[in-house]
Amino acid sequence: MQPGIWGALFLLVACLLALGGAGHANAGEWQISAVSAALGLGLTGYEVWRRKNRTVLVKDGELIAVFRKGRLDLVLAPGAVTRVKAGPVLMLQVGIPLGLCAAAFTSIGILGLLRDGSGTGDSLAILALGLGCGASLASAAWTRFSCWHLRVPVKGSRWLAEETVLVPRSRIRELFVDDARVGTEGRP
Repeated sequence: MQPGIWGALFLLVACLLALGGAGHANAGEWQISAVSAALGLGLTGYEVWRRKNRTVLVKDGELIAVFRKGRLDLVLAPGAVTRVKAGPVLMLQVGIPLGLCAAAFTSIGILGLLRDGSGTGDSLAILALGLGCGASLASAAWTRFSCWHLRVPVKGSRWLAEETVLVPRSRIRELFVDDARVGTEGRP
């Protein structure tokens, strides 16, 4: 979800800079707008591609079937799947800066809008950045607390040995009869 959030932010900033407050954007604003649009399109395109090509885990008797791009790719024993759990220090290292940026940029953007009264592109871009940081923080927290992060082997890939698959907590019991069968940070 993170690439989609940041892609949408970059596209919004590109539009705000291209449209400009005074109607006449200078060459620097056009260049920043073009780079922002390219980043936004790239990140949004990646998010669409990622969601189209998601990996799905399905219970198959005592085994777990791994489907990629809608086709059966692997059948694994539950012990071959490992759980990755982010510790509280890592969560604070991510959460505190995002929370501070969300609060600061949102406040600065709102103050700029109230001071100018005209809704300048700069104040709107700063407000969008604050809201983007807030959405990113909310997404990270939701993913951390409502999903298990499972590492699943990738067959025949020269780039990845394993990929991380997010599974909602409500589906864990249907995949694993006993939670203890899932390794934590390495093989069981």
